[in-house]
Amino acid sequence: MNNEADIKELNDRLTKVKDEIAGILTSEKEDSFFAQAAKLVTLQLETYDKLTDGSFYELDEAAMKANNDELYNWKLEANYEDSFVNPTKAANVYGDKGQIIALLAEKLVFGNTHIFNNRKERFVIAIELFLEIYNLYKEGADVDAWKKAIKNHQTKYIDLIAMEAIHRQYDPDNHKVTEILNKVKPGDYRFLYLYGLPVSDNEVRTAKFIDSLPEEDLIAMAGTLTKGYRKGFEVMGVDFDKKKSVCIYYNVGFEKMVKTAAEQFKEMGLASTFLVTSGAENKQSDFDHKQDMALYLDEAFVDTYLFAFRKAYESIKDKVRSHGGPAAIEIFGERDFEPVRKKEAPAFDEKQRPLYASLINKAALLRTQFLPGEERSFAIIAYPVPEIGDKFEQIFADTVKVNTLPREKYQKIQQAIIDALDLGDHAVIKGMNGNKTELTVSFHELKNPEKETNFENCLDDVNIPLGEVFTSPVLKGTNGLLHVKEVFINGLKYTDLSFTVKDGMVTDYSCGNFEKPADGKKLVDDEIMNNHETLAMGEFAIGTNTVAYVMGIKHDIQAKLPILIAEKTGPHFAFGDTCYSHSEDHAVFNPDGKEIIARDNEVSSLRKDDPEKAYFGCHTDITVPYNELGEITVYGKNGYQKTIIKDGRFVLEGTQELNEALEELN
Repeated sequence: MNNEADIKELNDRLTKVKDEIAGILTSEKEDSFFAQAAKLVTLQLETYDKLTDGSFYELDEAAMKANNDELYNWKLEANYEDSFVNPTKAANVYGDKGQIIALLAEKLVFGNTHIFNNRKERFVIAIELFLEIYNLYKEGADVDAWKKAIKNHQTKYIDLIAMEAIHRQYDPDNHKVTEILNKVKPGDYRFLYLYGLPVSDNEVRTAKFIDSLPEEDLIAMAGTLTKGYRKGFEVMGVDFDKKKSVCIYYNVGFEKMVKTAAEQFKEMGLASTFLVTSGAENKQSDFDHKQDMALYLDEAFVDTYLFAFRKAYESIKDKVRSHGGPAAIEIFGERDFEPVRKKEAPAFDEKQRPLYASLINKAALLRTQFLPGEERSFAIIAYPVPEIGDKFEQIFADTVKVNTLPREKYQKIQQAIIDALDLGDHAVIKGMNGNKTELTVSFHELKNPEKETNFENCLDDVNIPLGEVFTSPVLKGTNGLLHVKEVFINGLKYTDLSFTVKDGMVTDYSCGNFEKPADGKKLVDDEIMNNHETLAMGEFAIGTNTVAYVMGIKHDIQAKLPILIAEKTGPHFAFGDTCYSHSEDHAVFNPDGKEIIARDNEVSSLRKDDPEKAYFGCHTDITVPYNELGEITVYGKNGYQKTIIKDGRFVLEGTQELNEALEELN
């Protein structure tokens, strides 16, 4: 919308939809989806007008909260079961058209973010789609006509969606979030309601807690992230001076820390973009709508999608190429969520599953054409939120401690582990205390051990906190069973999660979340296997952060620790791509000067001949905690054998100091 004619046309479209929405309000029954949707859109239009004339910013916090609750009324947990965003409710009322009704409801609620971020055209097209479906409903059109309308809409506007997504991530100019951060003031929390995202008491309490921290603590916390980010470029041998921007990922409530981090990045020469999420999102709703794309996904849409994103990248290719990568602030401690699988929710069919997996993989490959993996880095750190319980402030303080452990101490201890591992050709990992894990992991051959190593000494740079050594296993000869009794992965709690591996590839998997084994398998299929028939074991690591482990036990939050921390509290195994995905040819070195040569496996080595077969587009870590770990022993030629961990304790010479933290549990 760069010229007056385009702006006038959009304003005319907005006026037209306003009139049609008003008509629905007076003609439809109050409890129908269409009347309820018209009521929501009317509220959105009123809110948009207040944002435009500035009167919204004069509201007090209570009024802003009331507005937020009303905008998200359909997705509030108390209302969700009887909401049309819920596919079950929609199907009960509208039968075979229920999935489309629920999709429309989800799109309309998502319109809240458009009005607050001045994405006027995105807001208008969502209403236009709703009105198109409404007219089909009035005409008595069948479900195929409804699906055709949805697909045509997604195809028609994918260029707009792609352009906005790429600019939001890579273009720091006139970024809306910068305006919000500039409104952050002590004691005034109205800024929380300016994203158009749902805000609960958890986000408000987080903001108030962050606001209460001394300035020096905020500077130190932000510095842990920003310095770790910069250190990552040094460790990976990437030229930091060529980078001009960074994307800060964060959750609503952390604004004061984010503002400090953005200032520190600015001092390093980096402008910031932002991707913001809210812990107040309804997780069951997100789960229900995870595969909404099943309503329109086919090969033609994949091609259209990729072409649109290629054009979007091309439009700001210089800004993309000079982007450094993400700096993410994750959260943990939210209430347990165990998803309910609903037969009414859209789900990929057997043809769509590999198609979606291919789309994700091709999208990742497309990004590397504009921002090669060897030219970017990242940093991730995590903090608890008040929802974790009464001991929140103590847990927060302990997390800060975990995030700032002494680099030199762990570098030396982890080097002792690496030295022992490098003398072997495979390791055996066994569980205990009900953990059924029994795995053999094969290593690459070191042709020049004086200058080469298989394992990276992972410290406090990209993956904060420090505390692991990891490798890309040789797939052939990597066999056995991985089992975890309980684990959180990407916000979902799994029980009795297991994977069977043959020559490094997953051959079977299951979890105990549901009464029916098939439902558990489907959950793993969707959330961990990412709709692939099989995945490679892309990583084997040994975590050394016993301080983090003790924190989890002491506060009874072990199952709530994010994988970022949990992966440091025992051995972990990642299924999907290696840690060196898309940058395998870029040499990286440990602090001792040795090159880490295990950057490839038999799958990723296909990248030069057939890139689509070389990558999976996913990487999911699964940790066996120390209290379930019976043994890690490395074996090599001529009878070489060294045990690193036995019965949950480090026994290798040079590592016993790690057990000191564990003694607190006795």
